Amino acid sequence: MLHFVENTDQIIENIKTLEQYLASENDEDKQFAIDLIKKGRAMIIYRVKGENHFAPIRFISFKKNSKSAHVDNEKKEPRDCAPVIQSLMGKPFTHDAIEKEFLDYANHFKGSTLKSRRKYWRIRNDANKYFELDISE
Repeated sequence: MLHFVENTDQIIENIKTLEQYLASENDEDKQFAIDLIKKGRAMIIYRVKGENHFAPIRFISFKKNSKSAHVDNEKKEPRDCAPVIQSLMGKPFTHDAIEKEFLDYANHFKGSTLKSRRKYWRIRNDANKYFELDISE
């Protein structure tokens, strides 16, 4: 059983895991990450090389999450994740420009994207600037 994240460092750890799956040469791992993004209804926004990337809270909300742990935990209600993220990052927002940016990002991947409008949280670093993931780590 997975436990919910307790701080932004644990969220960032999961973002790094998701990005590793997206960059993986293993087609199954890569498709897993793409499916999570394309089906997400609530997303964390972070930056990579100056561009917004999006991570679904269904994956990000659990400590040390992984593909296998996520599959085992899929029965967890998605609405259980939002209060956890909200307690760490404040209320979510919606915005037409961000929604369009998400759709552009998601459409770079094959497959259909969930049609419903999403809610978003933007993760910030210790200096209260938008968090930028250093993918060379």
